[in-house]
Amino acid sequence: MKTLLYGGPLFDGQALYPRGAILFDERGILTLDPPVDCPDPSWTTVHLDGDLIVPALVDLHCDALEKCIEMRPGVHFDPEFALQALDRRLAAAGIGTFCHAVSFADNDLGLRSPDRAADLVRTIRRFVHSGSAMVRHLVHARYEVGSRRGARVLLELLDEDLVDVASIMDHTPGQGQFRSFEAYEHYYSGTYNLSREEVLALAREKRQVRSEGWRRVRRLAQRVVERGIPLLSHDDDTVEKVRLVAGLGAGGCEFPVTLDAAREAKARSMAVLVGAPNVVRGISSNGHLSARSAVAEGVVDALVSDYYPECLLQAPFVLTACAGGSLQEHLAKATEGPAKILGTRHPCGCLRPGRPADVAVLRTNGPWVRVSQLWIGGRKVYESGGPTWKKCGRRFRPAAPMEETVSV
Repeated sequence: MKTLLYGGPLFDGQALYPRGAILFDERGILTLDPPVDCPDPSWTTVHLDGDLIVPALVDLHCDALEKCIEMRPGVHFDPEFALQALDRRLAAAGIGTFCHAVSFADNDLGLRSPDRAADLVRTIRRFVHSGSAMVRHLVHARYEVGSRRGARVLLELLDEDLVDVASIMDHTPGQGQFRSFEAYEHYYSGTYNLSREEVLALAREKRQVRSEGWRRVRRLAQRVVERGIPLLSHDDDTVEKVRLVAGLGAGGCEFPVTLDAAREAKARSMAVLVGAPNVVRGISSNGHLSARSAVAEGVVDALVSDYYPECLLQAPFVLTACAGGSLQEHLAKATEGPAKILGTRHPCGCLRPGRPADVAVLRTNGPWVRVSQLWIGGRKVYESGGPTWKKCGRRFRPAAPMEETVSV
């Protein structure tokens, strides 16, 4: 069955058109110029009343699944239940391609152990093959520098073709995300309720394995690059660190801690990725580089939701209001920008004939943007029936409660 969407602006991944239309079926996008005045009577025709048509969003990095499984420290839920619940959230957030950030670290806490990570990767793959997933689920394997067991397990998963994106992270205190021991202690004591002595022991262990760990990273990075999988680096804080990971084959710099690091990454033709929650809040949760400032400096290629999927939808609109630039420029950071980093193995992020019909319809006339429809592979997986927003003084309020329908 062919579906025609029209009656609103359209963003194709690069350009924003004031009026657009799209015709597609489950085989893919057929045309962006269908006859809307006299459509074929066999088509399902939907007038969007001014809603914005965009490619379904592409999210390269989010650890929300970990948080859905362990909602509180030590309080665990079944991973399959958590994955199913998250899948619905992603559809409502307009995300069509989602990379689960799964951490491989020997000595970290919570869910971040190699064996648990491997189990989670296989759970994600089973969910994908079950046919019940509403959106496209991929695996972003995060390797912690110094993890011996993690390297072995990750290499096995690479050989089984179960990894779609890989990244290097180094949480040793004194650099990167934790540029001071105080920041490191604050995070681990607050998140895992550790004593100062326990945090010190954890820090000592990370420092002891770091040098050997970077030698292991070289071997792992080589395997990732050989398999044609995107390799990213995490929390780069110095020009020297960017040069190091670029030499290993990293093509992306995630969450640069400083503007100098972001600029060096751009100079080396690395993509720069920043967090959408940072954009929406206007500040980094760690007091690091402001994502809005990085965008205003012109060094950002892609947005990722990091830990809060719903922020990815809002960030382009917040940036348009707060960081300058055009809406189409910022929408590209959540669609075609990350899709280019992901590569041709997973076509997504744009609306072009022959590409998969992953289409989101956005209602933009309220205080926050929301998804009114989401189509994945030409099949409607999500639809929201409201609210209709009415202006009320300086603020907006919903005129009616929201109703949602979901197709699986």
